[in-house]
Amino acid sequence: MDGNILAIMAALCWAIEVILVRRGGFGLDPIIGTAVGCIASGTVFSIYLVLTGSFHEITTNRSAVIDFALAGIISFAIGHSFYYLAIRYIDISRAVPIAASYPLIATVLSFLIFREPLTLQSISGIVLIVIGACLLLI
Repeated sequence: MDGNILAIMAALCWAIEVILVRRGGFGLDPIIGTAVGCIASGTVFSIYLVLTGSFHEITTNRSAVIDFALAGIISFAIGHSFYYLAIRYIDISRAVPIAASYPLIATVLSFLIFREPLTLQSISGIVLIVIGACLLLI
């Protein structure tokens, strides 16, 4: 598959997500909404694992499973709760770009933890993210 098309598909899914969260965010506590979303996603993925016979892969690499479990807790449970709360309290046009500034943090962490190089492109991207976030916070 073409990575560009997959990235566009992901962006489309996330755009639909934010619209659904904004619409449902006033009828349900955002943290409960996050839990509902996690349960629904877990159900879909469980069915996928069973139908594809991939469930056994969970036991093959415990370290990777732990990393993904922690990522799920941090991203889905905690991060989405903050994100959904932000959507409730500020406009989508502000909440989404501010939350989407995570590449800035990820780039710095990848440099510190994995010693990934900071290139002119990545530094330029960081600068643009910071400028964009500052413009939204004014």
